[in-house]
Amino acid sequence: MDHFKYIYNNMSVEYHRMIEHEDVDDNLSKLIRELLPLDTKSILDIGTGSGRIPLLLPKKSTHVVGLDLYWDMLMENVRQRSIHSGSWLLLQSNAELLPLSTKCFDVITAGWALGHSCSWHIDWMIRLDKILTEMHRVIRSRGVMIIMETLTTGSDIASPPTKELSDYYDWLENTWDFTRHEIRTDYKFEDETDAIQNTEFFFGDQLSDMIRENSWSVVPEWTGVWYKRA
Repeated sequence: MDHFKYIYNNMSVEYHRMIEHEDVDDNLSKLIRELLPLDTKSILDIGTGSGRIPLLLPKKSTHVVGLDLYWDMLMENVRQRSIHSGSWLLLQSNAELLPLSTKCFDVITAGWALGHSCSWHIDWMIRLDKILTEMHRVIRSRGVMIIMETLTTGSDIASPPTKELSDYYDWLENTWDFTRHEIRTDYKFEDETDAIQNTEFFFGDQLSDMIRENSWSVVPEWTGVWYKRA
């Protein structure tokens, strides 16, 4: 099984524990709030995972739906929803065929989810075309779509970590007319040991070696945020 698929199927608790240390300066939350229309009443979060985006969304959002393919991630999402007294709804589904009505959301978010297609599928462009077509189907007129993906972890320079992701990001911008924002979303841990313990299962030995070499308790990370109004 693919490394990330294994994590999403079996290690949702560890995954959420890691991302709780992410974005120490709250840059992602600030940008999302800036991009949301003032009259936002409904939000769909594709690839909602353990609840990272719903937990960042303003409480005034009256209707939030999180959608994910992985049951284990959804179970951790339920736990986080309970801990934080959340009220969003959850669906298990493939984003290529959304089980949702046409033009029913003001905002659609997709965080660190769509880019996996680039390594999982040779026909990634065809598959992502289906997902983006579905996103455009369920978004209301003048609604906002926000896609978040990695621009590397463990570097002070923002850059797509693979050629496939670089092609995908160019495709989002040139074919689908998304606009890119680049922000720092650094992880902050208690110390070097804590950083390794909470990231090695996901990022592997290479990042752990960098953490040791630099004695990092704050691990640098860049995130790309792609934005488009329907």
